Amino acid sequence: MKDAIGAGQLGGGSGTWGSELAGDLATASMEFFNLVAERSIIGRMAGLRRMPLLTRAISVIGGSTAHWVGEGKPKPVSAMIFGDSLLPSRKVIALSIVTRELLESSDPAAESVIRTDLVRAMTDALDGAFIDPANAGVADVMPASVVNGLTPSADLPGLVADFGGDLGSAVFVMNPATAAGLSSADRPNIGARGGEMLGVPTICSRNVPEGVIVLVDPSGVALGEGTAAVSISTSASVEMLDSSLQQDATDGTGTTMVNSWQANAVGILAERAINWQVARPGSVGFIAASSG
Repeated sequence: MKDAIGAGQLGGGSGTWGSELAGDLATASMEFFNLVAERSIIGRMAGLRRMPLLTRAISVIGGSTAHWVGEGKPKPVSAMIFGDSLLPSRKVIALSIVTRELLESSDPAAESVIRTDLVRAMTDALDGAFIDPANAGVADVMPASVVNGLTPSADLPGLVADFGGDLGSAVFVMNPATAAGLSSADRPNIGARGGEMLGVPTICSRNVPEGVIVLVDPSGVALGEGTAAVSISTSASVEMLDSSLQQDATDGTGTTMVNSWQANAVGILAERAINWQVARPGSVGFIAASSG
């Protein structure tokens, strides 16, 4: 009988066969999610309270108070109010099926088309879920937006007056069309690409409903981020839905199975574990589209 051949000897390769591909995918994943961060609200909002997923964390709901004390006077004691929070892992994915011919095309535009579309899809999913007041979340699937369930303020002065967060670190978030409509001689520093309003930095995203203006203190919002990866497959079978994909269509209602190998296709999957919640009440406020 012949001696057993080690895996490293197959095809004349080395024991690290495939490491180059793994390295390329790791680099591609990093570059892809860096692009998502550059375009998403979460990625552009500095100061979010970052914490690990699936880990219980202690947070201060009511902080201590400092006092001026006269000579020989007793020093007042202030009580801190603690709370604990745990962010379960939630998953957002973008899956695209393309032909091998397109993926292997020597035209640089082919790679750009695929990457741009997946970045757009991932950014839209994150932004819409994070900021849309109508997003009440889906149990065990998608977190509610940081605005959902809040009572809107009547107008911009009311929004600032009602805000319970720190205006010194807060940001406005709104639709580019809303920001462009606010631009005037009195507000020369705001426009469709953001800027600032009332001295507060402004982030624009097309996924914010027009007319909605959100004011967020990032330090009062907990953000948990887990694994982020881009993977490819040339042999997976994909279940095709017969109707448009809905958020709650998670049980697999399609009837057509398409094998990538048979169809000469490649599946590209971008996957991110992420979750958020408002950790300190009052850190988010908004004006509804119907408000003044």
